[in-house]
Amino acid sequence: MPEVTILPAQGCRRSRKILGYLEQHAIPFTRIDLESDEGQALAERYQLRSSPGILVDGQAINPFDLLIQPQCRVNEAAAAALFVQPKQGES
Repeated sequence: MPEVTILPAQGCRRSRKILGYLEQHAIPFTRIDLESDEGQALAERYQLRSSPGILVDGQAINPFDLLIQPQCRVNEAAAAALFVQPKQGES
């Protein structure tokens, strides 16, 4: 599994949707609140411009690449491709 870090903003609908997807699919992740000092430092370091901030194996991911607008639904195929990588030898 890739290393996933989520930086949710308080009261953000997109953040709730992404966190809910990860929890529902038992995908391990680290949560760092965007408003915290650590969250602000990471947002600046990775130039995160929208919430939630998403880092996968140290790469910033645009949350809009994972959400179907305007319903704000998680695109299951895009999320699975990003968060669930096959084990070596599997395809």
